[in-house]
Amino acid sequence: MDLKEKYKFRIILDETWSFGVLGRSGRGLTEAQNVDPTQVDMIVGSLAGPLCAGGGFCAGPHDVVEHQRLSAASFTFSAALPAMLAMTASESLNVLQSNPEILLQLRENIRLLRAQLDPRSDWVMCTSASENPVMILVLKADVVNARRLTNEDQERLLQECVEESLANGVLITRLKGWPITANTGLKDGNFSVPPALKVCVTSGLSKKDVEKAGTTIRHAITKVMTKKTNNKLGLPSA
Repeated sequence: MDLKEKYKFRIILDETWSFGVLGRSGRGLTEAQNVDPTQVDMIVGSLAGPLCAGGGFCAGPHDVVEHQRLSAASFTFSAALPAMLAMTASESLNVLQSNPEILLQLRENIRLLRAQLDPRSDWVMCTSASENPVMILVLKADVVNARRLTNEDQERLLQECVEESLANGVLITRLKGWPITANTGLKDGNFSVPPALKVCVTSGLSKKDVEKAGTTIRHAITKVMTKKTNNKLGLPSA
């Protein structure tokens, strides 16, 4: 059945963090989920994510793409993409097409890093999909409940984890987001993204480097969470 006929609305798919990493050849969500791209009215995305370039793309029917091209900031304000970034995106695509084993290496690195953090950590769990190279780590519910941690407490602890990890040579960051309030249909009219750590996995690291990075992150989290000053209830460490 045609998706647009079934659901009676236009479909726009953002492939910013999936194009170049998901699917057998890296073509994104449509390939990973076996969806016919022609069933999607507009596929858009940034090239500044997995492809490490700049600018963005829009794929769809001719009239849709032409409208986007004429309305884009690069056309309206004459702020064209630097040639270096355009070439970076082009060469990244060439590398993916000629070296499909890169995606296999990426997925192996994701598996290795997850193995070091979830379920080995007593403090955090990974909520992102198993094939996602952007790993989202949240504090386990029993830890939050036992210590009665507010969102502000969690943000502070996770920031300490970021700083401790960086001090040991591994760069991670906190997930940052705005509360969703407009037209959500939620009873309380508000939804906040849970505080979390964000760890990005790359295909450019060796197995040894990935395992070392995972161990460093896990130890950093443990060090922060077992500090007496971070246990406001004075409960024994897990």
